[in-house]
Amino acid sequence: MRKKILPILSLALLLALAGCSSTQAPERQVRPSPPHTIHVTPFGHAVATSDGFSARIEIEVVSFLNLERNALVQELEQEVVLERANGATSRRSFTLVEAFRLERTYVDFAGRNHYRLQLGQRDHHSITGLDDLPADVVGVTINRRVFAYVANVYGADFTDSGFAHLPRNQDGDVVSEPPRNFNQRYQDSHETRGWVQDAGDSLGLTYRMRYHFVRTPSGSPGFVLDRAGGLGYVESPTVIVR
Repeated sequence: MRKKILPILSLALLLALAGCSSTQAPERQVRPSPPHTIHVTPFGHAVATSDGFSARIEIEVVSFLNLERNALVQELEQEVVLERANGATSRRSFTLVEAFRLERTYVDFAGRNHYRLQLGQRDHHSITGLDDLPADVVGVTINRRVFAYVANVYGADFTDSGFAHLPRNQDGDVVSEPPRNFNQRYQDSHETRGWVQDAGDSLGLTYRMRYHFVRTPSGSPGFVLDRAGGLGYVESPTVIVR
């Protein structure tokens, strides 16, 4: 997932907070899924500067059974909070459903199937362009939540490396509404299409990222990757980069 915003001001100006609606949102359904665990592991070191952050992670799915699922689906929610010199704050958010092709890479000595993203593919989270914010923006906080689970994905416009944007999740309660400059390279050359079936979201895993920076002479950007566990997943220590 190649995440780049140039500049983030565009996100703040273009996104409007959702208003009230009398239409009831669909509810997520509980579906059976072969037992499995999802493991999220940082790849290399995360980098956080006054201009943004960059972090790569590896994802592996392990199961004693053949999952018969062809993709890892991720529901991403992001909120950006801008703090201004006059004390005012503004918040903007969006959601995105994306998919990675999932491949069974090997079976270990215990008989467990190991699934990974397509060869050479890793989930890349990054934002740049914060240095270009107006001078009256004195602080930036970015909260990103990702809910990952296995599923079957059909009709998506995958890249050669096995990544795609999807219009919505299987239940329709999460819809893709990213700004134009989010994953811009993908949006410029691919269609957001396809659908999700056989979602194993009952065994999904949630992980979060938080970036915070305050513009002061001694300001130091902070970045946190918090891997929360799903069923059968052992939570690892929080990774903090300063």
